Amino acid sequence: MNTGLQVTGTVQDSAGQPVGGATVMWADGPVPLPEVALLTPADGSSVLSAPVAGHCTLRCRSDMGAQVTQDVAVGPQGAQVIVRLD
Repeated sequence: MNTGLQVTGTVQDSAGQPVGGATVMWADGPVPLPEVALLTPADGSSVLSAPVAGHCTLRCRSDMGAQVTQDVAVGPQGAQVIVRLD
């Protein structure tokens, strides 16, 4: 079993600009995922660890209330994702 697969990403607004202060967390996965959330810094970046490869869902919410869920395919090397808050 792989552990600590890195899922790196950037949260952006509808214009493609980074969103600081957004909350990023796991919503679902192939196994129980840690109940952790992080706040993005000004550059909108995020890094979450997934315990195993597989299909996962991220939930992201801005401090203005915009919210989105996004599917992520976590592979053996992790994943990279851009989350758009429209």
